[in-house]
Amino acid sequence: MLKRFFAQTRDFAVVIRHLRLEIGSVGLWPFAGVFAVSMFVMLFEGVGVGLLVPMLSLLLGGENATPMRPIQWLQSHFPGQSPSVYLSLVCIAIVCAIAAKNAASYTSQILASRLKRRVATNMRDVLFERLHRADLDVFDRAPGGEIANIFLVETYRSTVAIESFIGYVQRSSIALFYLFALFYISLRLTLLVVVLAVVLGFTLSFVYGRLSRAGIAVADLNHRLATTLTQSFAGVRVVRAANAQRREIDEFKRLNGLQADAEYASARASSLLFPLTETLAVIGAMTIVGCAYAFLVRPGHMLSSYLLAYGFLLLRLLPLMNQLYSMQGHLLYLAGGIREVHHWLQTPIYPVRPFGDVPFTGLQHELKFEGVSYTYPNGTVALREVTFAVGVGETVAIVGPSGSGKSTLAAILLRFRTPASGRVTADGRDCWEFSPETWHRATAVVEQDAFLFHGTLRENVVYGCQGITDEELARAITVANLDEVVRALPQGLDTLVGERGAMVSGGQRQRIAIARAILRDPGILILDEATSHLDAVSEQLVQQALQNAARGRTTIVIAHRLSTVREADRLIVMEHGEVVEQGTWESLEANRGLFHRLVIGV
Repeated sequence: MLKRFFAQTRDFAVVIRHLRLEIGSVGLWPFAGVFAVSMFVMLFEGVGVGLLVPMLSLLLGGENATPMRPIQWLQSHFPGQSPSVYLSLVCIAIVCAIAAKNAASYTSQILASRLKRRVATNMRDVLFERLHRADLDVFDRAPGGEIANIFLVETYRSTVAIESFIGYVQRSSIALFYLFALFYISLRLTLLVVVLAVVLGFTLSFVYGRLSRAGIAVADLNHRLATTLTQSFAGVRVVRAANAQRREIDEFKRLNGLQADAEYASARASSLLFPLTETLAVIGAMTIVGCAYAFLVRPGHMLSSYLLAYGFLLLRLLPLMNQLYSMQGHLLYLAGGIREVHHWLQTPIYPVRPFGDVPFTGLQHELKFEGVSYTYPNGTVALREVTFAVGVGETVAIVGPSGSGKSTLAAILLRFRTPASGRVTADGRDCWEFSPETWHRATAVVEQDAFLFHGTLRENVVYGCQGITDEELARAITVANLDEVVRALPQGLDTLVGERGAMVSGGQRQRIAIARAILRDPGILILDEATSHLDAVSEQLVQQALQNAARGRTTIVIAHRLSTVREADRLIVMEHGEVVEQGTWESLEANRGLFHRLVIGV
C-alpha cells in the first residue's frame, strides 16, 4: 500500500506540473489574481468562523463564562457595557465578515471562470499552431480521428482538470488557514489531525488507483472511437462496396460499450470517495475530541471554551478535506487526457534548422539538386545522392517505377521535408535560406490527389491568395480549362464542391487545383502525377490545362504515365532513390536502359 501511495502521489505531482505549464501559457498574473481573491475568502471566512465560537461561549456560559479574546478586546475598548451589547457587536461583525466572504467568493469564481476560458482557448490555439508547424511524419503516423479527438475531447477534459485544479488551490488555502488556527489552539491535537489526513490518503490510495486506470482507459478508448468513426465514414464507399456495414457497426458498438464500462468503473470509484472519506474523518475527529476532553479538559490543561472552538474549526475543516480528496481523485481520473494534450503540445517544431529570411525574387538561371539524400523515420531510404539541374523556363520530367523517390523529391523542393544530406539551390543559393512567404509564393504544386476544402469553387481556387481581382480569377479559370464547368454549375463559382471535392468529378477536381496553382503566378511549378487517376477524356482536358499552366515557367513533372511527358525538354530516370539516366526522350530510348524498359512496359 505504501508503494502504491507514493506512486499515486508522484502521478498527482506530474499532473499538477502539466497543469501549471498549461496555466502558465497565459501568464501567471491571472492565476495570481484568483489566488489573491481566494486569500480574502479565507480571511473573511476565518473572521466569521472565529467570532462564532466566542459568541456561542458567551451565550452558553452567560455572565459567569470566561470571556474569549474577541470579547476581551471589546471589553477593553468599550468598557462598562452589558453582555447583550458585546453580543450584538459580535453578531454585526459576523454578518459583515460573511457578506464580505461571499462577495470575495463571487469575485473569485468569476476570475476563475475567466482564467479557465483563457487557458482553454489558448491551449487549443497553441496546439493548433504547434501542429501546423510540425513535421509531416506526425500526420503520417497519427491514425485518422486522433487529432480531432485531442482537440474536441481531451482538451475539454484538460479544461475540466484546470477548473478542478483552481478549485483545489482555493480550498487548499482555506484548509491551511483552519490548520494554522488549529495549531494555534493546540499543537498536540493538530498533529493528530495531520496523522488522520495522512491515514486517509493511504486508505484512499486503492480508490485513486481505480480512478487513474479508468481515466487512462477512457482516454485510450476515446482515441479508438474517434479513429473508428472517422475512418468508417471517410471510407463509406469502400464499406458499402464490401457490404461491411455490419462489421463497422459491431466494432463501433464494442468500443462504445468498452468506453461506457470504463466511465462506469470511474463513477463507481468516485462514489466511494466521499462516503469513505467522511466516515473515516468523522471517526477520527470524534476520537480526537473525545481524547482531548478526557486528557486535557478534565485535568484542567485546556478550557472547555477552547475545546469548543477547536471542535468547531475541526468540523469546518472536515468537509474541505472531503472535497480535496475528491478533487485529487478527479484530477487523477483526468490525468490520461492531460498527458495526451501535454504530449501533443510538445510536438517538435519543423524544421529543426529554421528557414531564412532572404527574399526570393525569382529563378534567374537554374534550380539544382546537389547530392540530396533522404531516409524516412521508419528507416526506408527514399533518395541517395540525387544530383541534377533544371534550367529556368525548362520542363523536366522525373520518371521511374513506383517507390523510386519521385514524390519525395517534390516534397524536398517544397521544403516539406528536410534532406538528410545535400541541398537544393536556386541560382547557387540554398533554398532553405529564403523566407517562407517568398519561396512558397514562387512555387506551386498540383498533386495526384488534389485536395479541395469544404467550400465553394471560388474559395478553393483563391485559397492562400490575397487581393485577387475578378480578371485574375477569370484568367486562371480559362487557363485551367474550367470555363465550361463553371457555366454548367448551378451557382457558378459559388457552387459548393463538398468535402474533398466530392461533388465534382476527378478531372474537374484536378483542374480546380491547377487554377489554384497558377493563380499564384509561380515561377516554379511542380506537377506530381496530376493525371494518374483520370480517364482518357479527363486526362486530355487536364493535360491541356497543365500545358497552359507550364508555359513560361520552370516546371518539374513527376509522371508514371510516360505518354504525359513526351514533350518534356529533358527526362530524369530514377530507380531505388537514385538517378540512373537523364537526357531527352530520343537519347534515353536509344540507350536501351531502364527508360527503354519502361517504354516497352507501357
